Amino acid sequence: MICIISNREMLVAALHARGVDYLTPSDAKLDQPIDDESLIASLAAHHEARLRQALIALFLLQPQLAPLVPNLRGDLEPRAAQELTAYYMAAMYLQAMWRTRLGYYLESFPELPDYFSDELELPKARELHGKAGLYALADWHASQSPFRFNHLSAYEGVVDLLFQRLEINTPHHEPTSIG
Repeated sequence: MICIISNREMLVAALHARGVDYLTPSDAKLDQPIDDESLIASLAAHHEARLRQALIALFLLQPQLAPLVPNLRGDLEPRAAQELTAYYMAAMYLQAMWRTRLGYYLESFPELPDYFSDELELPKARELHGKAGLYALADWHASQSPFRFNHLSAYEGVVDLLFQRLEINTPHHEPTSIG
């Protein structure tokens, strides 16, 4: 049974525990662990856009969570399922776009599977290294909402925040000197 958690501080603490540490409060504490399914579902269903968008960073840092997405999507209310789909796909496209840079910070990361591009009639992740898909996804995501919002900017903003935190938290590799 999926438990939907609406408490922002608990969700931020659970994200921090999984490496997504750019959201405040940075001192959020988790009294008891939140399982992966409940965390993903709670983020997708949350009223705060920044928490929904954190799904991108979560999937980029922990791609092993990807197999949970198809089944979870079926268990969520339609709006939350749509948000989960959009942010999962954004992570997949961004992973394709930033594969080399992610590899600099992360020892290894499996490729996020493409679960939904055919259903949503979006490009594959390999097309233009994810860029074509990300742009098409932003258009699709905007078409699903009655509010005007720049989804492309939001997707790119999450990956910018993630890279800033990775730069701070990851020891840099020193280039080998020649000579």
